[in-house]
Amino acid sequence: MEMRTFYIFRMKREFVNLYRESPNSLFHVLKHLYYMKRHEMDYGFNLFHQLTERIEKEKLDREIYIQFHQEMIYTKNHQEHIINNLYKDEVSILTIKNAYIFITANKNYSSFFGVIGNLGDEYFVCDFANQDYFWINEMKMLV
Repeated sequence: MEMRTFYIFRMKREFVNLYRESPNSLFHVLKHLYYMKRHEMDYGFNLFHQLTERIEKEKLDREIYIQFHQEMIYTKNHQEHIINNLYKDEVSILTIKNAYIFITANKNYSSFFGVIGNLGDEYFVCDFANQDYFWINEMKMLV
């Protein structure tokens, strides 16, 4: 399976309430921003900051480390949190930016989703390449 690329955004409360029942609309707004042309960047930057909250990098970094640091499947390399779980055949790499969380994974699910989901319901996940999106706390896994 090819690697999936997930962008996770911390949405402002008013937009969580507005888009909770219509996540496809929010996805299309974020997708437009993702593929925006260079000459539209000022508009896109302002719109992005109206929609999203800043990620508290240090707090989230510490939270993830505390959750996983005693597990053999976990390593941390500078800004990257890495899960290499041979039992579940999962490789996930998480990087925290100021504006979003970036995860690459070889599966449709990352073990990091659980930690982020515990932080609150305002996190929205997008995989632009695969046209996939969901609220982190509404993710359902098919077995």
